[in-house]
Amino acid sequence: MSLLGSRALFIGLSLCPGFILSQNENPVTPSLSRDVVNTCIYTVVDGDSLALDLRIPNRGVSAQIGVVFLHGGGFSSGQRNSGPHVRLLQTLAEAGIASASITYRLTMKGRNFGCNIPAEEKQLAVQHASDDAHRAFRWLKQSPLPLPEHWVIMGSSAGAEAAMWAGYGQEDPYFLAVVSFSGAISASHPVPESAIPFFGVHGICDDVVPAGLGLHRDCPPDEVGSWMLCGGECWSTKLAASGSPFQFRGICDGTHSVCNTGMTDPEIQKELIAWLKSGFQLESTRQFRPETSSRFQEMESCPSPCH
Repeated sequence: MSLLGSRALFIGLSLCPGFILSQNENPVTPSLSRDVVNTCIYTVVDGDSLALDLRIPNRGVSAQIGVVFLHGGGFSSGQRNSGPHVRLLQTLAEAGIASASITYRLTMKGRNFGCNIPAEEKQLAVQHASDDAHRAFRWLKQSPLPLPEHWVIMGSSAGAEAAMWAGYGQEDPYFLAVVSFSGAISASHPVPESAIPFFGVHGICDDVVPAGLGLHRDCPPDEVGSWMLCGGECWSTKLAASGSPFQFRGICDGTHSVCNTGMTDPEIQKELIAWLKSGFQLESTRQFRPETSSRFQEMESCPSPCH
């Protein structure tokens, strides 16, 4: 089903002209319409309007959780309404799961996110995006629309880094769970005492955002941008050691492109939907498969190293 051909799938509001949480946090009631995807301004930060795209299944969402999604792009590019994540969010909507794909501050725009950017600035970019995700959460919670009561935070690449920080780096995570497609968190950050559930997908041969414990973009240790990260495989190992719930799916020969291909993979989509609908109650597992296979197998690690 194409996005433009699914008008009957959604109810909601279009362009939500008045319902904005700015820095003074005062909501105004939006008007309703029947657009396919409903675009709303959820906050204004330093004069910049940040929007989200709501997908609300018209079968009703009262018994469902929702997903707040952050796109990738190295905190310098990317769009909430364009990319492989649109297909994933459409699939979730068809399964009865609402979502809000958000615009967030791209603090690296006009620069890059490489080895020449100090690690402290990289972490600050993650923090800004995470803060915006929390603003979107508060907007959703105060909305008069029939939205889910609980929300999961999900992201791809840079957006997944922000999602992991929002879920595990903040004193109050707001969200019920974290979904990461090729994301990571600072290696020095400990697992919180009451860590929320985690669903991670990562290419094991990712040399941009490491799946295990490694340096961001494989930067030399003496570079200012040398930033030690704990990726999806590493974080799931830490969660397992702490007794916290998780699901991890590793693509044995996959690179950073898994941040995109993982979102459109039918098997991963199926398992993600089942996990979301179970209320994160599935038994924690670490499963792996080659990129050319469609079947995951439970094992400790990939059988062969990256080339």
